[in-house]
Amino acid sequence: MAEPGDIGRIGCPSVVRPGDDLELRRLRAVPYFRGKGVLDIGTGDGRLVWLIAPMALSVVGLDPDPAGIGAATRRARREGVRNARFKVSIGQALGVGTERFDTAIFSWSL
Repeated sequence: MAEPGDIGRIGCPSVVRPGDDLELRRLRAVPYFRGKGVLDIGTGDGRLVWLIAPMALSVVGLDPDPAGIGAATRRARREGVRNARFKVSIGQALGVGTERFDTAIFSWSL
């Protein structure tokens, strides 16, 4: 059960956020990810990356939380997900022009 101070913490359950797979299905997002370069802004621990990576060309997850990025990086290594990279960064620090993406997502991030 989430405590009042848990809001915004990695892995904090939400009563309003749908399950990750349901969220992508409702968005009818597969055509936007299949064979594409995807940017996940506010990736947290990579919760959507694990569903997107199998169909995407590549996925880059950005989040300002080093703990979330660390967890995502370890999981990618452990599970052999080779087309996903994670960076501690904020969306405003993308450096537009240095990397190109076909699709960007910004899901449940403030």
